[in-house]
Amino acid sequence: MLKSKHLWIIIIFIIRSSLYASGVNPYTIINLNDHWEFSSNAYNQSYPANIPGSIHTDLFQNQLISDPFQGQNENQLQWIDTMEWVYQRVFSKPKNLNPDDQIEIIFKGLDTYADIYLNDSLLLSTNNMFNPWKIKIKAPSLKKKNILKVLFKPTLKEEQKIYSQLPYKLPGQSRVVTRKAAYQYGWDWAPKYVSCGIWQDVELHIWNSAKISKLNYSIAELDSLRAIINFKIQIESKKDFHGDISIRATNENLNFQFDNISIRNDVYWYDFRLEIKNPKLWWTHNLGTPFLYDFEVQLSEKEEIKHSKKIQVGIRTIELIRDKDSFGESFYFKLNGVPIFMKGANYIPQSSFPGNVSTDNYKRIISDAKSANMNMLRLWGGGIYEKDIFYDLCDEAGILIWQDFMFANAMYLNDSLFLKNIRTEAEFQVQRLSKHPSVAVWCGNNEIDEAWHNWGWSNNYSKKDSTEIWNNYIDIFHNILPNIVQEVSPEIPYTSSSPLFGRGNPRSSFEGDNHYWYVWHDAYDFDWYNKVTGRFMSEFGFQSYPSIETIYLIDSSESVTINSKSIQAHQKHHKGNYLINHYMKNYYPVPDNTEDFIYVSQLLQAEGIRTGILAQRRAKPFCMGSLYWQLNDCWPAISWSSIDYSGNWKALHYYAKEDFKNIIANPIIENDSLKINIVSDKLSPEEIYLNFSLIDFYGQVKFKKEIKILLTPNSNQLVYKEAILNIIKDYSKNKHLLYFTIKNKNDNTLETRTLYLTEPKNLELGKHNVYFKLKSTKNGYELILKSSILIKNLFCQLPAKGEWSNNYFDLLPDVEKTIMFITDEKIKSIESKIKFKSLNHILNNK
Repeated sequence: MLKSKHLWIIIIFIIRSSLYASGVNPYTIINLNDHWEFSSNAYNQSYPANIPGSIHTDLFQNQLISDPFQGQNENQLQWIDTMEWVYQRVFSKPKNLNPDDQIEIIFKGLDTYADIYLNDSLLLSTNNMFNPWKIKIKAPSLKKKNILKVLFKPTLKEEQKIYSQLPYKLPGQSRVVTRKAAYQYGWDWAPKYVSCGIWQDVELHIWNSAKISKLNYSIAELDSLRAIINFKIQIESKKDFHGDISIRATNENLNFQFDNISIRNDVYWYDFRLEIKNPKLWWTHNLGTPFLYDFEVQLSEKEEIKHSKKIQVGIRTIELIRDKDSFGESFYFKLNGVPIFMKGANYIPQSSFPGNVSTDNYKRIISDAKSANMNMLRLWGGGIYEKDIFYDLCDEAGILIWQDFMFANAMYLNDSLFLKNIRTEAEFQVQRLSKHPSVAVWCGNNEIDEAWHNWGWSNNYSKKDSTEIWNNYIDIFHNILPNIVQEVSPEIPYTSSSPLFGRGNPRSSFEGDNHYWYVWHDAYDFDWYNKVTGRFMSEFGFQSYPSIETIYLIDSSESVTINSKSIQAHQKHHKGNYLINHYMKNYYPVPDNTEDFIYVSQLLQAEGIRTGILAQRRAKPFCMGSLYWQLNDCWPAISWSSIDYSGNWKALHYYAKEDFKNIIANPIIENDSLKINIVSDKLSPEEIYLNFSLIDFYGQVKFKKEIKILLTPNSNQLVYKEAILNIIKDYSKNKHLLYFTIKNKNDNTLETRTLYLTEPKNLELGKHNVYFKLKSTKNGYELILKSSILIKNLFCQLPAKGEWSNNYFDLLPDVEKTIMFITDEKIKSIESKIKFKSLNHILNNK
């Protein structure tokens, strides 16, 4: 049960204009992020610290260590995690304090084991990175100048004290006793920087007799005519009084007033039912408008405003449908009663030091996801519950969130203090995040159920210990966490583990979500994506190298190559380089040149994941989700990401932008036949025209066909099937391609797609010249391209920071293509600085 009490009030409300009392809001927030210093026994002085931040970044910014993300520096910096570190600042006593004012020092995030002191008095000890920490103090106890100090103890040493007392070792080792981001201990894409620090804001809150502690809401009833919202307000009061509550939507003409409410001493929830007529619904961006009502809530007593708080409300329903069917059991989401195919990726923290991720970083990553037509991101369970801004941006962008609880690839103990710790964490996070319309599902953990049953974990223990460890798992992930979700936010579904069944279990292809890793980990070829598709693909992936810009972040020397020790230190998968080379030999030429190898590795990754995405969309509605691993990186790395650490889109991200469109042509050559599916996620019908042709690499058309199609809403239609030999006849597969276009009845092109008849390494691509024009625009440059022959995977580069609207695309013979380069920079002599790379170039320079 939640600690705070819950008081229901049955009120018949009257909509009327809210009356706002004049006066100053007596609730004050003072930001305490500035003027911190850090120190330790390793140094004989203090140094300035940045809050939010971490000890590693503070050491680097003070030039006390080398860049943690450069070269092989990781190995030399492990001593930092064995030390105690002290953060300290002085703050003045706020003016005009009353003796009965309520004062709270709030640390929104401390990583992780820390003692908090005020004027040398120990106030609190912390042990959870994911919880905020609130300290109540009395006004008379403050001095004119006050010393606030945080002593961070080394996580590795603190957790070892607990772990060493366990009767057996657990998968995950000592980190399983600490509530801290698992990836910081090292992962197959992340360095080991266990770190510590003040990773979120520090604030001083001052109030007098009453405050609004929390706001939340749930949708009680919803149809096209009205929405009934249960509006929930938690109020903490130091007295009993009769107060007035006003609730108004500042961006809509909605005003609700509730007068003479009995506010009780202590902490209570107060519930109000609001009726909104003709509600504007929140949709994912690809299906509609993610409309948000901007509500402001005020608490007043005798026309004096005690406190006001804002909340954005998205009116929507979300369901996870798991019904038995002829295949097994469905696994798909309904948004506002409509089945939705989820398209997106797995998101990891944007830095090994999450306190240093800026607002601009968050805006860019969500913008990049939306630009690639993604409507869902999965927040993986080995990272962090993200900061508020992440969820706010997803609400605004119309992107749904699969939210893991922060448990990954480990078994956990059943100690009463540990369980109390995770209960507090889960209650806080579910309460915090349930108000976001973007949050679609809570998932208990990442891959633990699979690991226990399929990775041999259970075989390492006696029957008694194995039973006990598994029962601990059941207690946390089948009892504690789902019970908290049900109590706090019953409208958001819960699933116990991702995947629900591991890939060693045949049920994984017919029930639950699926992590499909036979491609990559087991070196199965890409065609296996076409052979095996689960009900919801929540992980599948392939590695590539990052951009040359990011390579230079690792090692800026002119002699750097992909085989340099500094670069290989940023490959964390034990078979990663072998697998990239293995697959590249099967599908592509293997260049000797570093930049060419990087380029081809990205094409390889993009083609592999494209095969998976298209197979999964072609399997709709059997399969209703395609979330590849992974969207982003936490440091400069050779990894599965589609956006590298520098923010550069790899080829995969451009491919995903095309493959996640609402309407796509989805052709495949299967069993000697060409099959063409048209997949539509649109919720309205559309009349379209599919044109496809067989052309050679010089533009000669050898076959063409047009089909008029009435595209039904939210559908997957097989519109054409023909023996492939009837189309290609005796034409060379190495010199021809199939080209598809979809146009609407107004002759607007909705989709273009190419399908090759053999592996890229076998294509007989000619040498080419790119004819181009560059025009300056208000937002950057327009690039118009044309070629007399096919240019495969044309990669355009300019020496400026910016974003291409398209890249790594096929330029068809004599077909003009226009793309945009969005940048604030003005580039002198730009025509001489643009560079091009293509697969033609690679194949003709083998």
